[in-house]
Amino acid sequence: MFFSVGVESPADASTAFGISVPAFDRFDYGCVSAADEQTDIPVMAREAILSIVEEMVISGKYAVEDITDAGFMVYAASPDYAHCDSWFMIDVDLTGFEGKQQRVNITLPDVLIKRIDGFIQNKRAVYKDRSHFLAQAARHELANK
Repeated sequence: MFFSVGVESPADASTAFGISVPAFDRFDYGCVSAADEQTDIPVMAREAILSIVEEMVISGKYAVEDITDAGFMVYAASPDYAHCDSWFMIDVDLTGFEGKQQRVNITLPDVLIKRIDGFIQNKRAVYKDRSHFLAQAARHELANK
């Protein structure tokens, strides 16, 4: 899943870069971190995101499907994040929090399978394979229940 990450540049050489991930604020989970070096910002952001997701899932109140990100343009326009002077998106794999993978046997028309495979071929940046596509489609439909 892609997350918007806000970065607050340090005021001086003895201050760390501040990191904010606003997607969790609506759950009352503040996702913040810091990095001494600019190159460590993505690592620290990913670590903070994974820690918060783990806490949310363990609490039993939230599932991975509940998490959404409004996009950095929305957050950058908010006065709550005025301290962030730059933004970037980071892709964090959350599938480990969804449970163990299971193989299932399904039947689909061959024309539909060909259409799915053709669609995925043109969207390799979004879908890893046919199973990933079908899982994402199921998540989308179940979220609109």
